[in-house]
Amino acid sequence: MSAWAGQVAKGSDGKYYFYYCTETISTYGGGKSIGVAVSDSPTGPFEDIGKPLVRNIDTTGSVHGWEDIDPTIWIEKDEEGIEHRYLGWGNTRFFVCEQNEDMISVKDRDGDPSRLSCGYASDGTFDIIVGKMDGNGVGRENKVWFDGHFFTEAPYYYRQQDENGNYYGPYYMFFACDWREQMAYATTDDIMSNEWEFGGILMEPSATANTNHMAVFDFKGETYFVYHDGSLPHGSGFRRVACVEKFQINSDGTIDPIRKTAAGLAGKISYITDPDGNYLAIRDFENVLVDGFYPITGKELVVDTFETGATAQWVLRPGKASSDKEEYVSIESNAKPGLYVCAGDPEADGTVKPVLSQDVRGSEDEAKRMTFRTLKGADGEGVRFESVRYPGYYLVFHGGKPLLMQNPPEEEASFYVSTDESLPDDTDDTTIAGRREVLKTVRFYTVGEEINTDDIRIRLSLDNGTRTLIKEYTTNVDSVDLSTPGRKMLEVQYEYQGRRYEASIAIDVVEAEYRGQ
Repeated sequence: MSAWAGQVAKGSDGKYYFYYCTETISTYGGGKSIGVAVSDSPTGPFEDIGKPLVRNIDTTGSVHGWEDIDPTIWIEKDEEGIEHRYLGWGNTRFFVCEQNEDMISVKDRDGDPSRLSCGYASDGTFDIIVGKMDGNGVGRENKVWFDGHFFTEAPYYYRQQDENGNYYGPYYMFFACDWREQMAYATTDDIMSNEWEFGGILMEPSATANTNHMAVFDFKGETYFVYHDGSLPHGSGFRRVACVEKFQINSDGTIDPIRKTAAGLAGKISYITDPDGNYLAIRDFENVLVDGFYPITGKELVVDTFETGATAQWVLRPGKASSDKEEYVSIESNAKPGLYVCAGDPEADGTVKPVLSQDVRGSEDEAKRMTFRTLKGADGEGVRFESVRYPGYYLVFHGGKPLLMQNPPEEEASFYVSTDESLPDDTDDTTIAGRREVLKTVRFYTVGEEINTDDIRIRLSLDNGTRTLIKEYTTNVDSVDLSTPGRKMLEVQYEYQGRRYEASIAIDVVEAEYRGQ
């Protein structure tokens, strides 16, 4: 058997059980099946029990040979203190059964321990219960349809806990629906009935992968949603990147849509503006369900003069063309993870149009097109972005559009990179009634490097419409420890009109191996 996706759970005996989907040999009926392996440690090594836990031939009435994949395990005690171990899985159809205390065998519910029976809960007592959504089982096209959607695969169980660790409220099943896969959820009060009420779509299809599977967990009072996309070079549904976002369950049990971000939990959102305050942005678009829409390349970039919303948010990455060159950056859309500002082909007028594209092939040419060399802006203020693919071509806003132009005046090619880490204005501050921005071009360092503070720029946008640049400032750079990886805080102090202000800039420090990827 060859392992696919799976989940690890700790049994009451202290051992760890790894449930996973397998490609099964003909001895056990072929097709996909659910396997289980055991270990004394959550990190293994795991030893398989030597046979499938649930075979494809056990889920009678199969609509295809790969419906027995993507297991999820849920363990809890009932009001009488009896522990229950619920195993769910499925593709097209979805299933649940209860595990025996040994965690490696299915509980007999039909009185015949010699075989596993399978059917809907409403039709009788079965060992394996076939799922329904909004009362619907398998219908047209051999799919479970509900509210215009259909179940695809990868169920994942979850339930809320109170401050004492006690479970309460309905059971949640998160799952992939439709194709390309969207993230969705459903609820039930009886997990073994396997009859669920559809809750809604949580996450649109990925811009870079046709699949998406999830996990949900609580940690230190917060709830996290883990998912994947294909935002690596040459990424896809087969070359996946693990991602995570925080989310909340509303007081009525509903869940609002969860937005994918390139920044995730620890990344830095940046805004790129010209001296007039215009923002580099994308024209918002929907990640549709049609495969022919992908890969996404050549999407339009725009100049946004009004908002700093999601479409104007960027994450600056180490340059794809050479991640060890500090001055090289790649500019990833925060709202569309895996899509980067990319130099297109030269136009007839000698300019190059920058567009938003996926790093489809992971080629050297794509890496150069998606990398910019940063230089100081006019009079040492701000930053200029020079194309690595087209040396001498710089990003400018020209005629209300982003362009790459050859050797434009420095002032025209100067931009400011600001982040959402700047401290907000004090509510009682009448000296500066407008917005304060503390900017730093390079905020990504390797262990052992020294922080350069010459690229810090402090810009005040006052209510009267004027902008003031603060050139004198002090920092705690000498006390920032770059000997270990992690997020460090660079504190900046400055004065304006007799008042002293402070701001924090997050510095990300990584091992040299990371930047060499």
